[in-house]
Amino acid sequence: MMHNPSATLLRKRGGVGLTIVTALIALIFFFPVLIALVNSFKPKGEIIASALTLPVSPTLENYKAVIEASDFPKAFAGSCLVTGGGILLNLIISSLAGYALSRWRSVWADVLTLLFLSSMFVPFHTIMIALLMTAKQMHLTGHIWGLVLIYCGLQCPIPIFLIKGFVSSGSVPQELEEAARIDGCGTVRVFSAIVLPMLKPILATVAVLNALWIWNDYLLPYLVLAKPVTIPLSQMYFYGQYNQQWHLIMAGFAISTLPVVIFFLFMQKHIISGIAAGAVKG
Repeated sequence: MMHNPSATLLRKRGGVGLTIVTALIALIFFFPVLIALVNSFKPKGEIIASALTLPVSPTLENYKAVIEASDFPKAFAGSCLVTGGGILLNLIISSLAGYALSRWRSVWADVLTLLFLSSMFVPFHTIMIALLMTAKQMHLTGHIWGLVLIYCGLQCPIPIFLIKGFVSSGSVPQELEEAARIDGCGTVRVFSAIVLPMLKPILATVAVLNALWIWNDYLLPYLVLAKPVTIPLSQMYFYGQYNQQWHLIMAGFAISTLPVVIFFLFMQKHIISGIAAGAVKG
């Protein structure tokens, strides 16, 4: 079989062109992050003079001041507790609900799925006041565990949809479940020993998506806790009505972003496969 040199050359040029365009788009998105990182090593005077230049006298004093002024260890522990608790509880409930809906052959399964999906289209700000009033009546405000429960409830629709699609796409063969039942396994044993390990890709995807939201969220912790328990709340110490401490704000941004970036890099190998499989069937 003969190859057309012109066609091969065109494919190579197309690949190079696509790579260049992708790199430019990535650079556009990364540029604000790069500016923030560069300015986190500058004194306040250098940032005011020019935010686009490299630091003349790089310093780590900004990071030291942020850690001391915002009580960073306590805020970091609070963010880890809220994020970890919200993700864990959400994964348990969403995996059970998504698996059940995918295996339930009834019109009611479709109705419940539609109800879950419909809640995705309701803006948070339209239910914010009602949610806060309900949380106060249930004595959830002022407690980290109350915030965890609220996050779990708000996050469930998308994970349930993704897990249901992942199971329905054939990524969890029903034959394995039937074989386990023949061997005497009950429903709980089948789910924990057979189904749950096979849900690892989509569960990793859900964990990353939820971590990005919870870790960086400011509004909901502010409404529920009203005290600097998490990192976003502690960073507001550097914003004033008449004075913004930009050197500390940039350093705080770098410190608060690093943990979730590391978590994303650690989990990224599961994200593409999980989303691709979960999107095959709804």
